[in-house]
Amino acid sequence: MNKTSKILLGLTLLLVVVMCIVPASADSSANMADFTEGGHLETDYNVDFMAEWWYLNGKATLVSSEGEEKVIGFFVTMAHQESPIIVSLNGTQLSHLVTFYGLYFENGTTTFNYTETYIPQTTVGNYIALHTPYVDYVYPDGAKRFNGSALSGYNLNYTSGDIAMDLIFRPKVEEIIDQVEHPLNFTSYERPYGTIHGSILLEGKRYNVTDADGYREHVIPISSRPWPMDMHGWSWVEVTTENYQAVAYAVRGLDDGYDDYAYKHMTLLDKHNGSVLAEYSADEITITETDWINESEFNRKRPAMVVFSTPDLNVTVNAENVIDFDMIHLANIGFVNFMAFQPDDAVIQYKGSIEVGSAFYEYLVSDMGVITPPA
Repeated sequence: MNKTSKILLGLTLLLVVVMCIVPASADSSANMADFTEGGHLETDYNVDFMAEWWYLNGKATLVSSEGEEKVIGFFVTMAHQESPIIVSLNGTQLSHLVTFYGLYFENGTTTFNYTETYIPQTTVGNYIALHTPYVDYVYPDGAKRFNGSALSGYNLNYTSGDIAMDLIFRPKVEEIIDQVEHPLNFTSYERPYGTIHGSILLEGKRYNVTDADGYREHVIPISSRPWPMDMHGWSWVEVTTENYQAVAYAVRGLDDGYDDYAYKHMTLLDKHNGSVLAEYSADEITITETDWINESEFNRKRPAMVVFSTPDLNVTVNAENVIDFDMIHLANIGFVNFMAFQPDDAVIQYKGSIEVGSAFYEYLVSDMGVITPPA
């Protein structure tokens, strides 16, 4: 074998080794630092108000050491709001830190807990990693933490009363983004499907997570005033079936009323290979809301059934089990978010294929003091 042949053989062997190490589907951007993961301040956007939250939900099968089995739905949110007008009596600028969670049980009961506090903004970096390619949020009580990244997985350690979650979420699909300036200026970075592992302590008993699908998003609304004041509300849904994941965001402007939407966006993903199968926006999407329920406590109404439809995709959810997240009574300007979990029978119909699965669905109505329920 001459020298040239030896060089060519060596290069061929090197190429084979590289191909064995790096999967053919590897994306060169997959290992790049993603600075959308970390936290921000309102000065990063040159606005007067900024809110930011990291949200994780999941449907989980839990099994105790005695073999007792439960199926639950859950969500956890870690959030903060920043504004130069959030100040103490002595004029110190404050950061508003918020965390809440909800649990949905098979018998239809729910558990919800909301916690908030204020700290000097000069110390917020002690609790939220700012401008980093990972999230690291520790609530000041030290018992609630969400940290990690898409590359390493996201860890949730959350203790509240007699509930303790020790979970890790590993995303399995591409990141998708919802971004719009009107009616609400917000960006949502979504990891819409992944697996959840770990354990949950409920009422003194430890359960291992044996099967769980999850969804994670990082949402940042910005404004010149508190963000609920810029919109009438939103409708958001996430549906998981055997092969698909569908995510839809729709935002109502102040003039849209209850059932019209200035912003609409829907994405369908393949759970198995992580790819986006289809994406729709604006007039490509028709939203049909029916079976309205009068929520007289809040002077609001909400739809129990919603269908997001396009010529080749229909996503149908039924708000079976609802938690009312009421910020009207907690703040002068707030909202009511009707947060529903459907454990079964949510539908994705795509190009003639029909699958059923679980769904999380939110119907939020802002409190502007003038919004009244439809007749």
